[in-house]
Order: sequence, then structure tokens, then C-alpha cells
Amino acid sequence: MLRFPAFLLLVFLLCAGFFSSSCRKDPLDEDSDAQLVFSRDTVRFDTVFTTVGSTYRRFKAYNFSSKSVMVSSIRLAGGANSQFRLNVDGVPGTDFTDIKIRGGDSLWIFAEVTVDPTSQNSPMLITDSVIFVTNGNIQRVLLEAVGQNVYLHYPTFVTTSGVAYSYFNCNEVWTNDKPHLIFGLAIIPSNCTLTMQPGTRVHLHNGGVLAADSNATLIVNGAHGSEVTIQGDRLEQEYSEEPGQWGYIWLSANSVNNSINWAIIRNGTIGILSDSVGSSANPTVNIANTKIRNMSLAGIFGRDTYIRGNNLLVTNCAQYAAALAYGGKYSFTHCTFANYWNIDNRTTPAVIINNWYEDADGNPVRRNLDSANFRNCIIHGDLDNEFEPDSNTTGGYNFRYYVTNTLLKTTINASDPVHFNVPTNGINQLVAFTDFANHDFTLAPGSWARNKGDAILALPYLNDLNNLSRFASGAPDAGAYEGQ
Repeated sequence: MLRFPAFLLLVFLLCAGFFSSSCRKDPLDEDSDAQLVFSRDTVRFDTVFTTVGSTYRRFKAYNFSSKSVMVSSIRLAGGANSQFRLNVDGVPGTDFTDIKIRGGDSLWIFAEVTVDPTSQNSPMLITDSVIFVTNGNIQRVLLEAVGQNVYLHYPTFVTTSGVAYSYFNCNEVWTNDKPHLIFGLAIIPSNCTLTMQPGTRVHLHNGGVLAADSNATLIVNGAHGSEVTIQGDRLEQEYSEEPGQWGYIWLSANSVNNSINWAIIRNGTIGILSDSVGSSANPTVNIANTKIRNMSLAGIFGRDTYIRGNNLLVTNCAQYAAALAYGGKYSFTHCTFANYWNIDNRTTPAVIINNWYEDADGNPVRRNLDSANFRNCIIHGDLDNEFEPDSNTTGGYNFRYYVTNTLLKTTINASDPVHFNVPTNGINQLVAFTDFANHDFTLAPGSWARNKGDAILALPYLNDLNNLSRFASGAPDAGAYEGQ
């Protein structure tokens, strides 16, 4: 007769007990009054553009009973025709059956929405509901989204390197009747003009670029209180201040007579990328009365170009508020370059100017910096040095710049009168922005910049970025805003 050793018998009894308990049937709560509890009774989406899916929204269904419940049905009331989509317990669909929720447990439900195009230009409310049936008891969670029709600019060509691009029609004029949504690289053709009227809304999808070809022209013609807005296409609250959502506005080499006035440009990689001026004696771009912020590289990036700017606010960029590189011509009056990037560590100055770069073999290539003038400006941020001239004049190349009547935060020696107007220049003085953390760069009382602007330089720019007089309280202030 076989005999089990005592310890083997104990192991056998323990295992038998385990398997016996694990095979017991999980008791179900079959009471017709059994109800789920939801983390929200209405799931709301921010504005969603037609044909562009939203980010997901999620909510939980809780079973507070001590027993499991069997949810016999979870479905969209709109069924397969709904503009919403669900994902329940990791499975996508519109209709789910026999979902068990154990006692004291919960279930995640994820919802998305895509808006079908209509002929309606104004925003529209889209609704549906998620229906839960538990022991014959019906419960609903409402779904709400605001949909917006758009003019869709989608790539129609692909280069041999895989870049998707399209061309606008020649001499298009955009108005504020409904937004424009750009995918890929969208190009203003040569010898054509794209004009944006006051209140035009432009959205670029991830990586999107708005470009002006050779001899093409971009005219952004906004107005105070009816600015042209250029930003990404994610309108959910969590994306409202998220940089890097799209590419850049590219004013390519030999594009001509570009003008940006009363615009808000935000949440991209580079706000304005301006290339060589070519043979033209006129600026590649005039930028006025414009706010540029939240760029994952630079607010303004000039490459041997000619930029003229006034009443500009350029803030919160991962590297540079303005990178004026490889030479060129630059003139900025009553501009505020204020870099308080707080997403990660920034080591580059708010403004850098240089006249050279390295080629693929590491050899320096020099060009003339004919002028880089900062007049009645503010150049500031949270680093010790926010202004860096980077010159290479070997071979007699020009490196000319001049800073006057400007509040400048820097560690460089600013005593050279060739480059600095020292008697009236505020080196490392108190800037005192009203509330820069909330994008308010007006001047608080006590700011050194008050009344430090040169009145003659200010005469062409009588009003500030709030469209208020620069001469209401005496001498004009430095920067884009007149303290009130």
C-alpha cells in the first residue's frame, strides 16, 4: 500500500482547497434595482473640426455592490451611424454585450468623436449617449461635442523624398467665415499672393507648414480685436498652451513683400522662418502688432534675411525668442522679447545674432550682418544672459548691431558705444511685467522700462500692442506695451 509522506499530504490538501475555492461561482447581483454609478453624467468635448478626430475622453462605471453585476448591454444610442466611437475594456466598437463588473470594481469607457462635414459654417452641437442596461435597468451617459466646418487644405502631391504638399490657388483671399485647416506643406505659388483678412482662423495639423514660394507673397491683414490667429488644430483645453503642435510659417528665399500685421501665432515649432532676401532691397517680411508664443524651437528665425518688426511680443520659446542667423538685416522697434520657458531647462539666450555657420564639413561660412538694430525694446528672461552677439569677421565680413533705449538683461560688456547707447540703456534693470506667468507682459509700476523710449523713434508707432497711445503719459515706454 502506497503511503504519502505527511508534508505531501499537507500540500495536496492545500492545493485541493485552493482549486475548490477558485472554482466557486462568482455570485451575481440580479436585483432589478441594481445600478451603476458614473464618474460623470455628461462627457463634453471641445470644438472638433470636421473630418479630424478628437482626443479621447474617458469616464468610469462603478459597481458599488458587494456582488458582481452583469451589464448586458453597453451601446451608443446612435449605433453605427454615430459620430462618436467607444472603447470598452480595450475593445473598440459601438455595441458591447455581457460585460461583468466585479463587486467594488469599475470599468473604463473611452469615447472619441469625428464630425462629418455639413454646409453649416457656424459651430454645431453634436450629441449622443452611451446606454447601459443592467438587469433590465437602463442608464445613460450623455456625449456632447461642438463641431466646426473648415476649409480643408490637404496634400495632393508627394515628393520623391516623401514630403506631402499642395498649392493654394493663386491670389486667394481668406475671410473669417470658417477656419482653414492645413495638412502637410501648403505653398503659396510663385507670383501669387495669399491674403488673410481680419479674424481669419488658421489651424495646422501636426507638422503642417505654411510656405511662400519664390516671388510669392503672404499678407496677414488682421486688426486690433480681430487678429488673425495661426495655431494647431487641437482645441481641447489641455492643448491650449502646448508648443510644437505644428511646423512653421516659411517665407522662403526670394519670397517678396510679406507682411504680418495684427496676428497671434502660437504653439508651433518656429513661428516665422524667414530665408534669404535675395536681390530685393525691401524686407522679406514686415511684422507688426503681433504676438508669437509657445514655440518648441524659436519664435522668429531669420537666415540671412531682412526683417523689420515693431510692436512685437515674442515669448516662451524652448531655445530662442529670436535667432537672427547667418547675417542679413534686422530692425526691431518697440518689441518685447521675453523668454520664460518653463517646460524644461533652457540654456540659450532670448536673442542671438550671428553672421556665420558651419558647412557639412565643419568649415565656417561667413556672411555680412549689415545691421541688427533694437530700439525702444525689452530683451529679458529667466537666464542671466538673454542677448548674445556671435561674430566671425575673418575676411572682413560685417557684424553691425546697435541697441538703444532698451531694457537688456545680459552678462556681456555693454559699454561699447558702437553697439550700445549706454547712457539711456537699462542693463539688468527691473523689468516688472504685470504677470508673465499668465502671458501678461504689460508693465507694472516700478518697471525701469517706463518712459525710457526715445520719442523720435516712437513717432512711426504711435500706439502700442494694446492699441493705446504711447504718448498719453509723457515719454513712450520701452517694449511692446505702454504702461497705464
